[in-house]
Amino acid sequence: MPFSRVEAVEFLGLDEKLFDNFFRAAAEFSPLPRTGNRGRFYFDKNELKEWKKGYESRTFPLSLEEYAKCLDFALAIHFRGYVVSDWGTGRQREFGQKISNWVRGQLGELAVKRFCRKELGLNVELDFDMHEEIVPQDVISITKNGVKHEPKNKIAIKASKPKSAYLVLSLDEVDMPNRKSDVYIFARVNLPDDHLLRISVKEIRTLVKAQQHYKTYEKMIPEFEPISVEIAGFAYKKDLEKVTEIPGQKFDGERYVKKSGKLRRGIEEWKKAFV
Repeated sequence: MPFSRVEAVEFLGLDEKLFDNFFRAAAEFSPLPRTGNRGRFYFDKNELKEWKKGYESRTFPLSLEEYAKCLDFALAIHFRGYVVSDWGTGRQREFGQKISNWVRGQLGELAVKRFCRKELGLNVELDFDMHEEIVPQDVISITKNGVKHEPKNKIAIKASKPKSAYLVLSLDEVDMPNRKSDVYIFARVNLPDDHLLRISVKEIRTLVKAQQHYKTYEKMIPEFEPISVEIAGFAYKKDLEKVTEIPGQKFDGERYVKKSGKLRRGIEEWKKAFV
């Protein structure tokens, strides 16, 4: 018997909204053809088992030490005075949002490094240095069997939130000669929005423990936990589609996109992209 939607959600261990997003928008898995149950979806058990197996193999928990490396990079950019505005507006992002975006991006890169080592037997060198100009390529070198060489393709790593159903790239990231890449890797990073709180629990407790409301939330302050990152797949430029909107989001102009479920994920395809 196939899985009902409820059974599928439970089997995969996903939040219901995330499951529906992956199913409806991302095309991560598809429903069986409807027969007599109008309005109800059923899913093939074997397909979901394969998806879950693949999802677990491409998802990595990143440690506090790895997080610290990413936070250091984000703070270095911030104190360098780098200004970030929201797409399509002149509104400057707040400190917390900027730091979260930069930390998320670097966590995605570290997860790609882990993925390459585990699944491809490659050691990739990432670019965590500061540059005066934008450096589009995130992978500097690749080492295989002790031999180090430059990547076969120009590789960029794009990180987003776990709920993201699409790899989304600006026109500049794909079309500008000094920014474009050959391969675009998509990483979904489960970075808590309170991550800065989680790494400063002791200091926060010391600061507020004598205050009026402390006892009401004392046991609710979260501790740091490993941050999971899924390497959702990759796309070549030729795989991308130019659109002005995706389900639930209308852009202020054209973007290059690709559904996460339509990204390339086969190990042999990964090898061809890197070596």
